[in-house]
Amino acid sequence: MRAVLPRRPRPRTGSDATASWRRRVAVAVPPLMAAAIAGWGITVPSLWRDESVTGMAARMSLPELRALLADIDTVHALYYLLMRPFAALGASGPVELALRLPSLLAFAAAAYGVAVLGRRLAGPAAGLWSGLLYAVLPIMSRYAQEARGYALVGAVAVLATWLLVTALERPSRRRFTGYGAAVALLGWLHLYALLLLAAHAAAVLAAGRAGPGTRPPRRPRSSPTSHPPHPPRGPLRPPWPSWLLAVAGAGVALAPLVVVAAGQRDTQLFWLRSPGPPELAAFPIEVAGSAAGAAAVFGLAVWGGWSARRTPLVAAWAVLPFAISFAVSQVEPIYHPRYVLIVVPGIALAAGTGLTRLAAAAGRWRFAVAVPAVLLVAATALPAHEALRTPNGRPDDLRSLAATLDAEVRPGDRVLFVPYRYRLFVAVYGGPYERLVDLTRAPGRYEPRTAAEFTAAAAGASRIWLVSARIGRVYAADPRLVALRSAFSAAGPTRRFGSIRLTLYRPREAERRRAGVERRPGGVRDAAASTPAPPA
Repeated sequence: MRAVLPRRPRPRTGSDATASWRRRVAVAVPPLMAAAIAGWGITVPSLWRDESVTGMAARMSLPELRALLADIDTVHALYYLLMRPFAALGASGPVELALRLPSLLAFAAAAYGVAVLGRRLAGPAAGLWSGLLYAVLPIMSRYAQEARGYALVGAVAVLATWLLVTALERPSRRRFTGYGAAVALLGWLHLYALLLLAAHAAAVLAAGRAGPGTRPPRRPRSSPTSHPPHPPRGPLRPPWPSWLLAVAGAGVALAPLVVVAAGQRDTQLFWLRSPGPPELAAFPIEVAGSAAGAAAVFGLAVWGGWSARRTPLVAAWAVLPFAISFAVSQVEPIYHPRYVLIVVPGIALAAGTGLTRLAAAAGRWRFAVAVPAVLLVAATALPAHEALRTPNGRPDDLRSLAATLDAEVRPGDRVLFVPYRYRLFVAVYGGPYERLVDLTRAPGRYEPRTAAEFTAAAAGASRIWLVSARIGRVYAADPRLVALRSAFSAAGPTRRFGSIRLTLYRPREAERRRAGVERRPGGVRDAAASTPAPPA
């Protein structure tokens, strides 16, 4: 790791002022670009089920939240607490903007951090191009517009890496303590993000190999007016002990979360499967938005990683967390693209470094090479950005589901959620659900009703709405659903809102009488008039 050492005070010249201005611009433009991209159409897509969980959990009373976290989602406890003021803000304004605003801010902060790291490790130009490439990648744009913690995880990963670079360049107990605190924060936001420590270990190893008695030389500034740094003031200790102590301190802070999360893994991650070659091939396209964009970004990243081989943090950050997640998942699935988003800043940093080296060959025309390259990556990603910003640009359309219920719910209607956690998954648009009697749980209880309790609560109901996942073998045996189907039958087609299903049920006797009306002359017209038409 190249050292950053204090320099002798020297008179400022016109060239110095120009170089300083360029360095400030290099780190200011990427976060502004990131904020603009994240703000583009941020309220257009409906919140989907994961975001609904965020909104519902952030609105809960603390006893209700404790009950939820004891059952599931302990790994997101800190994020839900951080989201409470934003959820309150959403009660009086656009709920999509309020819940997604922290992700937008985190995305802009991460773009700033990538630019700062690029400037520090490879010069102002590398900082500018790295930050801009990070800002235009659609995978980050998607999570910058999502009320989940992944954009925040990316920002903290960049912060932790910057703190490590600072601590390795100018070691002190205070700097390593700050780094350890950032690692603990990263783990509390997402445990799998701690795979980043593999890349950090590579950086520490490289710093230790530079020699315990000398500081490694600082990389040359791109400015022709740069002066050589001071010689080292004294011998330095290897960084390993300080780094290990900082990581150990973070581990102590994370121990309670690890213990509880281990017991919830089967409930939280049962849906993960071991990835294979298709997932491996899909990841670059998901990052860049297209095959052409992936070829450009990852080609530049390979060149940048090789060019920065004396600073192994760059390549290690872009590769190691993903590789470890993929390898471990062959035995115990932990891989999902959003769980390895911590590599994307590293990919952007490597690609920005590669673009800087490529443009340097053009000499004074380097901007004429670099700017079109960034624009080309942005152009190839544009269709992916646009697709994310359509009304159905998320896996579920909870807003349309709520609007349909709001239009069709009648006084006395009831609702059943299958599985029982779907109340959290869909009810972020709360209006119609507040008018429905919930048969899934008794008031004031977190646990769902038994079949007998459901049957007693459903007695006398004339209409019950079923809000559910696809009913396959996983959910067909749900005791409340079995009880519903024994006494009620579907009164119309099941409507889909992404992966969420909505079906209206009536008592079987009422359905038989209704079927009789349909068989009489004029009955078809009457039945059609009484049956809600599916949405277009």
